[in-house]
Amino acid sequence: MAIWRKSRSLEARALGLWITLGSCAVATTLPATAEAALVERVVAVVGEKAILFTDLRERARPMLLRVHQEVPVGAQRAAAISQVYKLMLESMIDEELELRAASRSKVVVTAREIDDALARIAAQNKLSVEQVVEEATRAGLTERQYRSELRRQVMEAKLLNLRLQGRIRVTDEDTRAAYRRILLEERKKQRFRPAWITIPAPSGASSDELARQRSLAESILHQAAQGADFAELARQHSNDARTRDAGGTLGWMKSGQLPAIVDRAALSLAVGEVGGPVRLEDRFVIIKIVERDASQLPSYEEARPELAERVYMEKMNKARRQWLDSLRRRTHVDVRL
Repeated sequence: MAIWRKSRSLEARALGLWITLGSCAVATTLPATAEAALVERVVAVVGEKAILFTDLRERARPMLLRVHQEVPVGAQRAAAISQVYKLMLESMIDEELELRAASRSKVVVTAREIDDALARIAAQNKLSVEQVVEEATRAGLTERQYRSELRRQVMEAKLLNLRLQGRIRVTDEDTRAAYRRILLEERKKQRFRPAWITIPAPSGASSDELARQRSLAESILHQAAQGADFAELARQHSNDARTRDAGGTLGWMKSGQLPAIVDRAALSLAVGEVGGPVRLEDRFVIIKIVERDASQLPSYEEARPELAERVYMEKMNKARRQWLDSLRRRTHVDVRL
């Protein structure tokens, strides 16, 4: 069973529901003190287009409502509000750059496309269109604002398809690397039972002596990897008196309880695998994973389609950011917030 949420198709991800469905209802007006602080001014200029503070504040309204509901009054709230404005302004600058690109490329969005996007979002969330609009309203958006947001997202999806799709490839190496990252994150939370063999490597030893000891450690590792009894190898060669007679077994532990360099080696190993040798202070360490809590992840083959989609979206988002940055370098952008 997958422990990550099912990701959406490329189109649906690009059109993803901007509000958080199921969020608790919040008031639709900001506190009077915030209203009194409203000052009209230009907060950014993109090309010849000015972005006004009133426009920024209106776009940030749903997030500001949440800040006023959840963050205590004082410096913490002020910092949260400042961060909301900065993030939203960057988003609005990106949108203006995209609008300019859409105009040059003659990309338009029809009312039918917005209706279709809304219907897809409703279907993906197992809701009616009316319920989606209601959730948007509860989050602080009017239906007009929500449809405007959808229009921006549809336009962005069309631009990305025009500019970037076809240039992005996902290889088996990409999906395996993504699966490996997820697997390592899971292992950091699992208990495991390792065993180790330690070979002396005194700091004052000559380079020749250290080379001989490393060669011995590598020979032991090779034997263990070929199926030799790890416990017997530990009893014969390990200089760790605490674990030698027990075949090198260390007992159950969690990630972070071993020295960092050994812990990293342990994370990379499946049950039954051996790794090393790694240099730990005055010894070389060969480590084996004897047991580990059962994984809750699906197999790589089961997860591959979802991983391919996830990697594709990651590459698409990176390419989008690079494209927007290139547009920004070619456009006069003056941030005044």
